[in-house]
Amino acid sequence: MGSLNEVIPERLAAASSPVLWLRAVELIPDAERRRADWRRNLLKVAWVLVTCVGPDMVTAPHRGATWELLAARAGVSRRTFADRLRWLREHGLLLTLVTGSTPRLRASCWGGRVDDGLGNLAAEYLLTVPRPMLDSMDVEELDRLDLPARAPAPAEDHWQDVPWPVETLPVEVSRTPMGFMVPVEKEDPVPVRARETPSPTKPERTWSSTVTPGNKDEMLQACERLRTDDLLLRKLSARHLRSLLRLLFAAGATVSDIKHLLHFRPDGTFWAVGLPRRPGPWIRWRLGAWMDYETGALRAPLPSQRQAEANRRRLREQAELADRTARLRAGRGAPDPAAMTELRARLEAVRERARRPRYGAA
Repeated sequence: MGSLNEVIPERLAAASSPVLWLRAVELIPDAERRRADWRRNLLKVAWVLVTCVGPDMVTAPHRGATWELLAARAGVSRRTFADRLRWLREHGLLLTLVTGSTPRLRASCWGGRVDDGLGNLAAEYLLTVPRPMLDSMDVEELDRLDLPARAPAPAEDHWQDVPWPVETLPVEVSRTPMGFMVPVEKEDPVPVRARETPSPTKPERTWSSTVTPGNKDEMLQACERLRTDDLLLRKLSARHLRSLLRLLFAAGATVSDIKHLLHFRPDGTFWAVGLPRRPGPWIRWRLGAWMDYETGALRAPLPSQRQAEANRRRLREQAELADRTARLRAGRGAPDPAAMTELRARLEAVRERARRPRYGAA
């Protein structure tokens, strides 16, 4: 396959550490607009991937890096695991080096009639980071942190003997066709009586990420939503976080605005990525670039305010265009009197010439 540098695109770079890659996954703006359960499943899949990589940041098949086993370790379905892998590839966080296959599906084996001796091949992925994001990260600080121990390799089995099913799809496909999956016999579940069935729990009340909280209770709910979506903010209590964000909420900020303000400067560039030891002063320092804590005035418009202004400008332009079109259509059918008089004179002259004899008088 050659060296890794030959297969990595110029816009991507191999992650130097698992911690740096995990932080890059959290900072993708598209993830902030997703639901909290979607983000939780994404982080589960990311954590499972980093526990199966080697020093070169490549997933090792002999450590169990197959879709079935990784999805089971992450506690998600195979379909969810495949969808998160597709999302990571689309955002430049995962690069497929080797596509998984079996002898029955490899073209060189003629549908399994020829044995090439390779057995079942599990896919191999490289953990990557987009270069613009990598330039804004504090790599040295992130490299000093440790992760849980990686899964040990089996002592007697070779990675090529990984049992079916393995990933058998090309890079651009995210899910294995159901016809290729071997049914697994399961024992019949033990019947449960009606009185032993647990009662369904009520849905958890979650504050919307696009609504500005108005009173203290709503601000507390918004802070709980922030703590659920961002692992770093969980180090602070909801009341402490509310005291730090009170002025921003009063200025019209939403939960999505707070997430954007903590990771981007007013000019749109990334903040340097790191893990602060004291989150409280760190949050106040970053938010100070957006608002003056002494007066409570915003130094730059919030993302939601810019979006609302863009929507108002678009609606205003559409109304002006509709008004101009209506005026043009209303005046299109009104004839010019002078032009109509000239047209009638020309038509009368044509009729006069038609009435004249063609070859002179008889």
